[in-house]
Amino acid sequence: MGFSRKLAGIGLAVIAVCAIALAADFEWNWRDQQTIGRNDPSVGNTSRLTEPERTALIDAIVLRLQKPMSDAGYDADRIREIASTTRMRLVDVGAGKPLLFATSLGLEGGCDAMSNCPLWIFRHTDDGYVSVLDAVAASYNIQSTSTNGISDLLLARHESPTETHLSLYTYADGKYSDTGCYIAKFPASKDSEVQDPDITACKPDAAMPAPSDDSAPPKAQDSTPAAPGDSAPPPGDSSPAKTGDSNPGTSNTPTTGDSNPKPQDSQPANPDDSTTPKANDSSPANPQDSNPPKTSDPTPADKPTDPQSAK
Repeated sequence: MGFSRKLAGIGLAVIAVCAIALAADFEWNWRDQQTIGRNDPSVGNTSRLTEPERTALIDAIVLRLQKPMSDAGYDADRIREIASTTRMRLVDVGAGKPLLFATSLGLEGGCDAMSNCPLWIFRHTDDGYVSVLDAVAASYNIQSTSTNGISDLLLARHESPTETHLSLYTYADGKYSDTGCYIAKFPASKDSEVQDPDITACKPDAAMPAPSDDSAPPKAQDSTPAAPGDSAPPPGDSSPAKTGDSNPGTSNTPTTGDSNPKPQDSQPANPDDSTTPKANDSSPANPQDSNPPKTSDPTPADKPTDPQSAK
């Protein structure tokens, strides 16, 4: 156990040193961001691909669009049509052969409101197209640094109009891997000119705030039981104060409404008197005197009629 902990500590120290070195050498030429858009050729009509290559590439893109678009209700023909409209670009990264960068367009293709779209990078082989990176980004930069003879890649994803998430990728074992994370915050413009951003390394615990935002699911869960809960009398009657006092003389069967809420009442036989202080008045011999105009008559028969008239 002790030896394992030492190895883990050494590993963390190495990672920390590498992160510091990367942060010190990191640069982002944000004015030279590259975007793949509608001006780039589509996979379905470019002359840079042979027909077998076109078919193989569309098949690879369909595999990546299949689940999200099927879940959204798209059929296979429409998914393949969207895949064929994917824009592509051949990018030289120093591998001897250029890598194929492809991105879908629009909301149907998986883009969001901040223009972040799926970005797929493929390496062409004799067996077809092999994935080098699947990511989501608004733009990319080919860095001046390189790893294993292949240029490092920087992807930018817009988090807000003034904040951009930067991911640094280095090449190893035939694919790009995420090796750096940075946040670029743009200050307010001066004289209508965009100012250079302030760039800082991501905090280890700052990359997970969006998934932890579960404010919407609780609202959806609470809204569902609210309707049946309001329609059922038991939840509404669970508060003795409300059921016992809200309508003291509204029902012809007051004993069911007041038997549980008012156990402390010394006169359970007179539920309508629960709100009148003179319910124990010992003059019950004149029930026919319940005539409201005799307001000066102090007989207790007037008292049960007061809640009825108040209604």
